[in-house]
Amino acid sequence: MNKIVLIAAIICLWGCKKKDDPVNPVTTGNVTVKLDNRCGTDPLVLNTIWYTNANGDSIKISKFNYFISNIKMVKEDGTVFAETESYHLVQGDKESSKTFTVSNVPFGTYKSMSFMIGVDSARNVSGAQTGDLDPTSGMFWDWNTGYVMAKMEAESPQATQTGMSVIYHLGGFGGDVNVLRTVSLQLPTLIISKEKSPNLHMKADAMEWFKTPNLINVKDLSVLAGKNAYFIADNYVDMFSLDHVD
Repeated sequence: MNKIVLIAAIICLWGCKKKDDPVNPVTTGNVTVKLDNRCGTDPLVLNTIWYTNANGDSIKISKFNYFISNIKMVKEDGTVFAETESYHLVQGDKESSKTFTVSNVPFGTYKSMSFMIGVDSARNVSGAQTGDLDPTSGMFWDWNTGYVMAKMEAESPQATQTGMSVIYHLGGFGGDVNVLRTVSLQLPTLIISKEKSPNLHMKADAMEWFKTPNLINVKDLSVLAGKNAYFIADNYVDMFSLDHVD
């Protein structure tokens, strides 16, 4: 009799056991962006190699930094994904900064992406920041003028008025001076799924700073001031291109 009661109790406990909660399905993945800084068809090597820009000026670059922010990706059906806290500082002398991951991208097939060169106006006036927006990065002036959106420092024998120095620190996010620019790139068939976390390999061509639509002569423009920054900002919006996806 006791055996029967024990068996019945076990059956009851087994039958009354709470079912496991269903596991939340994974619906988002990651995209890794890898930047390759170039000078035309050649790799950009800081402090070592002399390059020739579109004006025929010789230039040896020592610093090449820029912000990529406000990344958006567009699906084939027009749905837009916007990365949160989307601020990435790429530093030419810091290899690890040339690779970053965009997380929590909804699964699907994407046809294009866009991003801003620089830091949007809201975060320029939001007080002390951390991470890639840390003011100690060397890409920040003060709370009135905000962040340096992109920076190039170099030498050129043509820059005779400044002792060969070329200093391009582009800043300004509104009013008379606004160097924020948005880049749009078409993507090949880009599928993000549980099985696929693609790598986007992009090139950033420093020589684009000197051409199209404005041909830059470093003799006349070796240090930026005020609205002259527009000339280079209108040029560097073309410096990014998609090399390949794997």
